[in-house]
Amino acid sequence: MAKPLCYALIFTLFFLSDEVIAQHPQMWNISYSDEVNSIELQEPSSWWSKRYLIDYALVAGGTAGYIIGKDLEPRSRSIIGPSYDPHNLLELFRSDNLNEPYLEQDAEESVPEYWIHRSIAGIAGLLIGFEAKEWASTDGRGSGHDFHNTIVGYAESVALTATVTDMTKPFFARLRPDFRERALRFHCPDLTGAKYDPYCEGYRNLPLDEDPDEAQKLFNDGRKSFISGHSSHSFNLFGYAALSIGGRYVWGADATSRSRKIAIPAQALLMSGAVYFTASRIHDGRHHLSDVLVGAAVGVGISNLSYWRRFNRQGELRNRSYQGGSDPAKNSPRQRTDFQVRPWLTSKHSGGGLSLNMTF
Repeated sequence: MAKPLCYALIFTLFFLSDEVIAQHPQMWNISYSDEVNSIELQEPSSWWSKRYLIDYALVAGGTAGYIIGKDLEPRSRSIIGPSYDPHNLLELFRSDNLNEPYLEQDAEESVPEYWIHRSIAGIAGLLIGFEAKEWASTDGRGSGHDFHNTIVGYAESVALTATVTDMTKPFFARLRPDFRERALRFHCPDLTGAKYDPYCEGYRNLPLDEDPDEAQKLFNDGRKSFISGHSSHSFNLFGYAALSIGGRYVWGADATSRSRKIAIPAQALLMSGAVYFTASRIHDGRHHLSDVLVGAAVGVGISNLSYWRRFNRQGELRNRSYQGGSDPAKNSPRQRTDFQVRPWLTSKHSGGGLSLNMTF
């Protein structure tokens, strides 16, 4: 199905009328010739670099690190705060620390974990949408090169944040503020003896989950407080989107007073979302203050690193290349000729030849 559609698109391109082409003079560099009567297809310009293999490796490695980190059990002794000692449960049950109420995961949380997953997909859609719009614009503001770097930068930012977050949690093994109730729900159904009765009353029939494997997973999660994943991911996702919007519409070379009026409130809305996601973790008793502050710093740091190493303060690519033999000073920083299509078609102009230089 795809091949016939491609052939139909090429056929349509070859036989475009002069009137349709004239409506988009910025997208097509048009020149007429008496001698052009063939199709010439040149090689794409060399904006792609082997350096991008490092970016792809970082995306793949970050994704692998996230998958591995999710399944790692936390260390036996916490590096920050009190540790969990399975041989001295009474000390934990009697403690006045870590006694925030446990909220059912996803069902009772202010910001369930799946909100993060949806935000990853939503921000990706947002970036793809406005980068594709710029790429298709007729004023040369966007390009395939910009599109590629924005999306790969976003994927790299998300993957690195995920692996840093999920590798850090089991290493520090910090107990969550609701860990005492998690321990009661996890251990009390199996504990007997009068010494446990004052603490286990009401919890013997209130397990973390009916599925033992899921209960173990939720209990282990109670030992993964530092750093806050909601904080790191939300500030990373919304922060990278805010930077991309800023580079295009706020401080970039293409920004206008009109674009700023829309883009600045959009940035504020995105960062407000990050603050809300982060504050909810304190409100729900899932994290200590230092967990969310460090998590937010990690998210901000990685998003800025991923964005600014690709784009400068004008919103232009730092490693932009130009067609061989051209003078960068004489070219728009966002335009490049990647290939030429020179079809023969009937025209009211003398000679009937039409040369189309398509920008990518």
